[in-house]
Order: sequence, then structure tokens, then C-alpha cells
Amino acid sequence: MHLINLITAILPNCTPTVAIRGFLMRPFFKKCGKGFRIASGVIINNPERIEIGDNVYIAHNNWINGVGGLKIDANVRIGPMSVIVTSQHAFENGKMTSGYIPAPVRIHAGCWIASKAVITDGVEIGPDSLVAAGAVVTKSFPAQSKIGGVPAKLIGKPGDA
Repeated sequence: MHLINLITAILPNCTPTVAIRGFLMRPFFKKCGKGFRIASGVIINNPERIEIGDNVYIAHNNWINGVGGLKIDANVRIGPMSVIVTSQHAFENGKMTSGYIPAPVRIHAGCWIASKAVITDGVEIGPDSLVAAGAVVTKSFPAQSKIGGVPAKLIGKPGDA
């Protein structure tokens, strides 16, 4: 997967290139639907624990950790420079250890994760939700939520002014 990123890094982030990159990366995932598109500079750890639905687009320079399990349903868009983590560091006697505590993340169908959003372990984002740019999502939200802030909270429904 990293080799595909390296080889295709010289190509522009245009429709044909992101489609080709997505096609080449599909076999590395636990499950990956058709129409997967991925821009350059995306770092994905533990892709064998990640399930991706049809027509998912991941913009450039994202960091995605699948160690705790990640499911991204169909028609999800993830904006540039976002972070999705499925585990957290473990602590013992008040000190960080080399271990981690995994917890799955689920992003339901039709969601838009705007640029520089952070989604932490154990979070579920309901269908057709919008995560605002720069939001830090530390808890789950229901369908058709507009989520924003640090930490993220419900700020409306998608399409609200």
C-alpha cells in the first residue's frame, strides 16, 4: 500500500488518478466496495481491519488507524488532513506504555467529514451527518447530525444555515 502511494505520488490529485489509486489499494482492506477513490499522501495503518463501502472518497493527507476496527459505509466523503483513530494509548501507574486500547469506529452512509476533523476511538457517526472542519469528535452522534467544535457537539442538521 505504501509503495502504491510512493509510485502514484507524482501524479496530480485528479479524478482519474484518485480512481486508479483507489483501485490499486482495494485488495489491502478487509473489505472495499466499488468506486473507492483516494488522494495522495493518505497514511493508513492496519488496512486489514478496515471495511469500506461503495463510492467512498478520502482526500489528501489523511491519517487513518484501523487497529481497533473501522467501518466506513457507502457514499462517505472525508476531507483533507483529517485523522481517524481506533485506539488510544494505554497508561499504567500514570505513565504511558507501549500498549494501546482498541475501540472500533463506524461512519455510516452519506456522511461528510470536513477537512482537519479528528474522530477518536469508539465513535459512531449516524447516517447523513456532517462533521464540521476542525471538529474533534469524541462521542457518538445520531443520524442527520451537524457536528462541530472542540470537543464536538450537535450544532444542527445538515443543510441548516
